[in-house]
Amino acid sequence: MLVRVRSKDGIFRFPLEPTDDAAKLVDKVLETTINADPSSLTFSNQPRGGEFPANDLRGTTLGELGISHGHLLYAAYQEASASSSTAAGSAAPAATAESSSAAGPSSNGSAAEAKAKKPWETAVEHKVDTYWEAQEGKIPRPKDAQFCRHGPKGMCDYCMPLEVSRARCDMGGRLFTQPYDSNYQAEHSIKHLSFHAYLRKQDIALNKPSQSYIPPLEEADYRVKVPCPSGQHPSWPAGICTKCQPSAITLQRQPYRMVDHVEFAHPDLIEKILAFWRSTASQRFGFLLGRYEAYPDVPMGIKAVVEAIHEPPQEGELDGLTLGVPWEDQARVEKLARACGLEFVGMIYSDLSPADPTHQDPSKAGMVACKRHKDSFFLSGCETLFAAQLQLGNPNPSRFSSSGRFNSKFVTCVLSGTEDGGIDVSSYQVSEQAMGMVQADMIEASVNPNIIRVKPSGDALYVPEVFYRYTNEYKIDVKETAKPTFPVEYLIVNVTHGFPNSPSPTFLSSAFPIENRPGLHDQDLTVALTEIGKVVGQRELLPVGGGSEDTKGKSRADDNQVREKLVGTLSDWHLLAFLDTSGLLDQDDMAALCRVAITHDSGAALDALLLRPGWQTLAAIAREHAPSAASSNNHSGGQEAAGQKEAEHNFTYDGGESDDDMAFEDADDAFVDDDDDADDSVQLTGTSSRQGGAVSGGAEADAPTDAKVCPHCTFHNPPGSSDCEVCGLPM
Repeated sequence: MLVRVRSKDGIFRFPLEPTDDAAKLVDKVLETTINADPSSLTFSNQPRGGEFPANDLRGTTLGELGISHGHLLYAAYQEASASSSTAAGSAAPAATAESSSAAGPSSNGSAAEAKAKKPWETAVEHKVDTYWEAQEGKIPRPKDAQFCRHGPKGMCDYCMPLEVSRARCDMGGRLFTQPYDSNYQAEHSIKHLSFHAYLRKQDIALNKPSQSYIPPLEEADYRVKVPCPSGQHPSWPAGICTKCQPSAITLQRQPYRMVDHVEFAHPDLIEKILAFWRSTASQRFGFLLGRYEAYPDVPMGIKAVVEAIHEPPQEGELDGLTLGVPWEDQARVEKLARACGLEFVGMIYSDLSPADPTHQDPSKAGMVACKRHKDSFFLSGCETLFAAQLQLGNPNPSRFSSSGRFNSKFVTCVLSGTEDGGIDVSSYQVSEQAMGMVQADMIEASVNPNIIRVKPSGDALYVPEVFYRYTNEYKIDVKETAKPTFPVEYLIVNVTHGFPNSPSPTFLSSAFPIENRPGLHDQDLTVALTEIGKVVGQRELLPVGGGSEDTKGKSRADDNQVREKLVGTLSDWHLLAFLDTSGLLDQDDMAALCRVAITHDSGAALDALLLRPGWQTLAAIAREHAPSAASSNNHSGGQEAAGQKEAEHNFTYDGGESDDDMAFEDADDAFVDDDDDADDSVQLTGTSSRQGGAVSGGAEADAPTDAKVCPHCTFHNPPGSSDCEVCGLPM
């Protein structure tokens, strides 16, 4: 076969075989150069960008690199100094012979080590990415009642699964559109391709990385290359040329999205943020903890399942909030999340304000102002830059990118008002172009929230030309310069969201106070010990597998019920995060505690925890805080009333299905799940009677029917109240 190589010395054709070592091609290219430094030789599949050192290819055959007959490579190198040219020339044959011997069968280990250093080969992808890469990528279709004439176990062209990367025609000549085709997306209300469907469209995932010369995905990088690949001038800012300066940027809607859907494991996750705003009228921010799973509603789709929301230290205000990222305790929280099989999958924050701030219009009582719509903005410029920074800090590992990472699965959720005065969750991501522009520090927010400003080039900042396209009033496609400003919508990618029809959350309880809410939710060791003591009481739980000698004949028939209640109490993310800071439990104790919290196993997992010395110390202190039987009987009425009040803001999920769990089927419920991808949102009415969206042990936990709802802030006050306990306004 003939392999073409283009360099500044011309175009050369070399007769080679697919089984030849890449070192042979490198040596032939060096023979055509004039005074070249062998260590600086690079190859690329394109004229500029994606360069890869030639020496790293030694020990790999051309066939393994995907080089076939007629392949065109672009070579670049730097000239060696005159003093070292003679030495380099004399050392070249020796280096060639040494490299050839190193590529022989006797040193396969060294070649494997050299290949292992490639970033895309060492990338550890998410499990959901590995799952989709192993699938065939076919879209199943049901039996067509009009055209199919076969039995239930048969298959024809009308019901044959569609290939994700190919189109099919049936016997009647009707074309089956590709799953990534615009018509298919419009028919199924899919705004963006899934990431793996995009890979299949590009015919990337069908090829193994070892068969590709250079991984086909490249991160968007708009920074000046330092030093310049040509080596002909001083590095920026002293000099710049076409080799090191970034190309012009044309903004366009990203055709794919890394995450297709955000699923909240339970409605109480949202209600906790709403309860904070209703109580303080201040905004709230939290990080979404969860995992990534396959999303079957979109071809080769991915969804982020949110199991908990962790709130970092922050200062909430009426129209915004202030926080620092990363915060001091972030590394510990991330480690604890990994112990629970979770990770940071996104962020959520509120942007809420009453529709009538003066509280004078009765028709707007309990309604929320609609700030984000098509005539204003969806994500402001400041929010877009912040989301891009967090996505850059949470890259997506990928073995199809030369850097070993590509884009990000980090999502952004906003809790804001709707046009009808209700409350809705909106989910977004920012595009790969936005991440690249923020990384290059070439854009900034403006006073107008729906406008992004492009920074001018300066002494230390080079900003390439930026353009964007739009259709004017005459239906003509117009290309316009983005300097000095352009609409922020060019950087946003929409993501759908919703709740499961049959909730099965990882954490069964949310009764423990939420972190970093001083004055509203105060976390204290006494509170944690009291909660555990209420369940355990004065008894000492022992492992069920300990035998009669270990239990000393004190086996109780109700121990199983106590163990299940204890598991439900411990299955609380906020309680785990607090106990991790208490100093009573070490890493092994926390690992056993996390295992109980996520597996809900009241058997072997709980036994392993009960045997831990740290837990035994904590349980002994908790028994000191347990209420005695006499006090429980004397104050049962007060505890019952307190428990009813607490149930308005907390829930304990027992794994069963009840009317309260099915938050979408109740006509008075605040949440409405919509399967439509274009409108898949959760509506929360401002006058919802579900103050906490609470379920306690599967029992009814809605607010009492005789409670007086404040028409101004929607807080449920006790019967007979004349003024609201939260806002203080008369009712």
